[in-house]
Amino acid sequence: MLMEKKSKNAARNRNIILGIVILLLLVVVIVPQLRKTHLAEEAPPQYVRSNGYIFIPEDSPLRRRISVGEVETATIRRQVSAPASVEAMPAKRANIFPPAGGRIVQLFVNMGQSVRAGQPLFEINSPEMAEVQTEFISARSALAQAERELRRREELHRRGIAPLRELEEAQTEFEIAQSEMEGAALKLRIMGMDEADIGKALVVRSPINGRVVDLAVAPGEFIAEPEEPLMIIADLSTVWVTANIQEKDIRFVQPGADVVARFSAYPGETWEGTVLFVSDILDQETRTTRVRIELENQDNKLKPGMFASVNFLSQPAPAIVLSPRAVLQRRDYSYVYIETEPFTFEMRRVRTGELIDDQLVILDGLTEGEMVITHNAVMLP
Repeated sequence: MLMEKKSKNAARNRNIILGIVILLLLVVVIVPQLRKTHLAEEAPPQYVRSNGYIFIPEDSPLRRRISVGEVETATIRRQVSAPASVEAMPAKRANIFPPAGGRIVQLFVNMGQSVRAGQPLFEINSPEMAEVQTEFISARSALAQAERELRRREELHRRGIAPLRELEEAQTEFEIAQSEMEGAALKLRIMGMDEADIGKALVVRSPINGRVVDLAVAPGEFIAEPEEPLMIIADLSTVWVTANIQEKDIRFVQPGADVVARFSAYPGETWEGTVLFVSDILDQETRTTRVRIELENQDNKLKPGMFASVNFLSQPAPAIVLSPRAVLQRRDYSYVYIETEPFTFEMRRVRTGELIDDQLVILDGLTEGEMVITHNAVMLP
């Protein structure tokens, strides 16, 4: 009996303890939840939406978390980057070809040598040159003979000894000889010679000041009709840099615009220049257009064919700019919150441009003086 009574008391105690534990759990879980519900019912709304506007009540914590600023106009310079390459200026580059085929007798210059306009480059012994000189000598002699005959016939006709027909024939012969002389002289000039050079060697001279940047001939070599120049003379004190800019950036690049160029061969160095020319033709495949830049190259560091990266700086222009944090994105459009009255906001779509100096250019949708949320705009719906 005693053992049975003790067993019943133990079971009763366990039930009491279990009940107490369950009660404590209910107090811990349910009471805080009821309190939260009660507080939520008493908490003021963070914002109120009405007729397309959002109002932030006076006791809303959002008033302390958002920042509002005035829309301002800033002076900006847009930057456009593009790949480019160095070119010699055509007016300061000469491809040297021999005026006639022949054998190179003597070479007067070396690769990299500076030359002056009119300086001898090489001497060539040309059979064609000999023929041209012979033709000129014959034409000169024939002209002199025709002139003497014309003067004799004029004198005879004046005395009444020779008929007019003979005078006219002499005049015709003289004109023919004169025409042939002019043709022979032209051929001589094409060879780079004149009458004073008759009997001399054919010497090819530099047409410009510059340096020998390419040399592809040697003494003793026979030249027939070369497809490539025997040498190239170029003045590289000023060079062109040609860039290809994308279609969308054409409006930002104008003749006279400032340019900064960088070359991989010279890390850390920059060259400043100006835009000379913007092509009117757009490449249909690459959708780019050519832009030509002029750079000073007095130290001859820049070589034709070098690759460059150029930055075009547009002319200073006014533009509306905002902090990127003020502009939100929804699906396929951007928008901001405009303050129409104190703590009353309206969502407005805007069209954005590029990011310049940590400021986002606003192309459309805002006017100077309007107030927008500049910080924590994302907290509004």
